[in-house]
Amino acid sequence: MDSKALNILFLSSEIEGFIKTGGLADVGRALPEELAKLGNNVVACLPFYSKVDQSYKQSTPIVFDFLLNHCDRYFVKAYLVEKNGVSFYLIQHEFFDREGIYDDGYKAFEDNILRFAFFSKASLELSKQINFQSDIVHANDWQTALVPFYLKEHYQFDAFFAHCKSILTIHNGAYQGKSHARWLHPTGINPQYFVANIFEDYDDLNMLKGGIYYADKVNSVSNGYAQELREEQTGHGLAHYFAKKGDDFSGITNGCDYGTWDPSIDKSLIANYDLGNITGKHKCKAHLQSNLGLPVIKKVPLFVNISRLTDQKGHHFLIPALREFLNNPVQVAILGSGDPKLCEQLDQLHIEFPEKFSFTNGYSEALSHQMEAAGDFFIMPSVFEPCGLNQIYSMRYGTLPIVRSTGGLKDTVIALDQDNDKIATGLAFNRCNSDDCLDALNRANQLYYDFPVVFKRLQRNGLKKRFTWEAACKEYNALYTQ
Repeated sequence: MDSKALNILFLSSEIEGFIKTGGLADVGRALPEELAKLGNNVVACLPFYSKVDQSYKQSTPIVFDFLLNHCDRYFVKAYLVEKNGVSFYLIQHEFFDREGIYDDGYKAFEDNILRFAFFSKASLELSKQINFQSDIVHANDWQTALVPFYLKEHYQFDAFFAHCKSILTIHNGAYQGKSHARWLHPTGINPQYFVANIFEDYDDLNMLKGGIYYADKVNSVSNGYAQELREEQTGHGLAHYFAKKGDDFSGITNGCDYGTWDPSIDKSLIANYDLGNITGKHKCKAHLQSNLGLPVIKKVPLFVNISRLTDQKGHHFLIPALREFLNNPVQVAILGSGDPKLCEQLDQLHIEFPEKFSFTNGYSEALSHQMEAAGDFFIMPSVFEPCGLNQIYSMRYGTLPIVRSTGGLKDTVIALDQDNDKIATGLAFNRCNSDDCLDALNRANQLYYDFPVVFKRLQRNGLKKRFTWEAACKEYNALYTQ
């Protein structure tokens, strides 16, 4: 590494390999490991949930206590797990001895603000216990957004943190940790900071808003999303505060774990393939068609979608578009879970088009890999998408993404137009409505049937495309050194 090694304390509410509910966990594992590869000293902290492998408790814990506010003392056990050059510490407390991580399966835990405030400050206190004097504390999303506040207010006279700077990464600005103001005292937030430009948000406490105010640097997980966060219509109510950060707010596009997402070595596939020989992709398609109960037809385009079923992901306008689109000679397969009403509508589509449409309610890692490999097109009509990973996976698997031009989708997919087929990697549409979505699906269908040479060229373009964590990590390292 050209510059000196940095001491980086990385905090995330989930980390892949320990606990995962979404893309935050993938970043929580990949980024610290890449930072360590660059020569930095990295300590990463996460809560020790009941769903995390309990065998980690066999090691000797670090035991300590601290004040979260001026009177409430908490006791902590922290367990060390060394992986790939990173020291991962699991923070144990009864706060995390629950079946759910953020909710009970129906609604969010009422004390989430307190739970993650505790985790944030416990991680800072742990760094003192192990004498890890950070140059950078890297917080992620609302769950750890109090870290910059604690550094600036609770530890402003603590010499241990005198040279420590903070960065807050926004993975999804729609989730802000809003709660009742009664949590101010338990979390150690003095009422003088409960004002409109810091923590107060229409009489509620807003964790993310306060974190944005106090962090030395703020970034989002793509340049496109960073721009959208600055704009009133797409800033989730915080556009003014993102804009006020000026040059201290930027975007860095997430990388992809190509060790896991690579069709040439993917063990979930019935046949492997790559740019040099794509024959295996046809076998993957036939295998998936058979498994999902669709007719095994080689020369019919297969459109796939893997997603949480929410309005954010565009299903409220995708489903009406599919009802019309399925009158064409096509097949569509969807894997996901979420909004029960959307699930009902997808079940109804299967009843109406049993030979053309498949819906699997739930999630399977193996099936998601098989669908990425089998598909000719991947549908990703998100209303907003901070970065997105499935469009990146799809390109690597020779599956053309069909995306709405937003956030990270706009940054990563080169949309086909009249004269750019030599570089294009997918198709795109702009507005969040069924008509525009249907138009994009129809254009993809026409591309498949009428312009097979162009279709295959886009496939090859995608197979060559790479978004590595190594590249993203160098951008983070440059941001830290600022």
